[in-house]
Amino acid sequence: MANLATLTVVITCYREGDLLLEAIESVRQQTLAPLEIILVNDASPDDRTNQVCRQLETDPGITLVWQARNGGPSVARNAGFAAAQGEILVPLDADDLLPPDALAHIQQAFEQYPEAEFVYGSYRCQRYPGDTRLVKAEPISLNSLLRSRRFSLSTNWSLIGTAPLRKSLWEAVGHSDPELGAEDLHDLEFWLRAMALPCSYYGIPDEIYIWRKYLGRNSRQVSPESWYRIAQKHFEVYRQHGLEYRAYELLLLGSKWMNRPNEIQKYRRALLTCIGRGQFQFSSLVALAIPAGLFQPLANLAKRYR
Repeated sequence: MANLATLTVVITCYREGDLLLEAIESVRQQTLAPLEIILVNDASPDDRTNQVCRQLETDPGITLVWQARNGGPSVARNAGFAAAQGEILVPLDADDLLPPDALAHIQQAFEQYPEAEFVYGSYRCQRYPGDTRLVKAEPISLNSLLRSRRFSLSTNWSLIGTAPLRKSLWEAVGHSDPELGAEDLHDLEFWLRAMALPCSYYGIPDEIYIWRKYLGRNSRQVSPESWYRIAQKHFEVYRQHGLEYRAYELLLLGSKWMNRPNEIQKYRRALLTCIGRGQFQFSSLVALAIPAGLFQPLANLAKRYR
């Protein structure tokens, strides 16, 4: 295989064990080799994960970064990106895989769109072993991604956190936020800030990732409180994109989730004001109507099916 001097694959791990070997093998089987593989061990407490990392550390094509203490996904990815020598960063979660031609497609995309600061492509979303569901890359914008889905309270976000990007974009954004907690939307928060800069990006039809969703736990930790913090931190971005009502929806739902009566009243009034101006969606009416006492049990039930 030819060596590509601009591409670094960055893998972060914590408790993946032998799944990490599968991720590494998917990189080794690429039709286009990367410059390097950076593997970040985020102070794993798992014996098998640490054994695998020590085994991989002897490979001259892999650079191991050992974190002294667990800092979470954002801190681990920042460490990997900082150590990378390549111009293009390709994030890979340790329990996921790259299709054989992924790096070749990514390289071709950045050559085709030299102004691109990140690209996104089609990916395989496996909800169970052997699932062949392909999620095709569709046009995106910050406005479309931050809206609610039709007839749903859920946000329409579709950009996955492992989109390949230039290291210069990561630096321009100011890195991933190291202060985020376990239930925060780490990847989404980074990409929201990146797209709000704004930055140049392109979608490609090629399959560049295999997301083994059935192996992950992060999506089950996300709650209305996670979205509350996004809306609170980035309210101005919502407002600038004509989505002030959506921010108030998320703040109202988060207040109901946390059972904060004063905030419930505050954000209820704000959302009603938006509705009075004709700025609302179906989700706005549901956010107002759903009783605070019922919201948490219903949301917990929905999380079980993610």
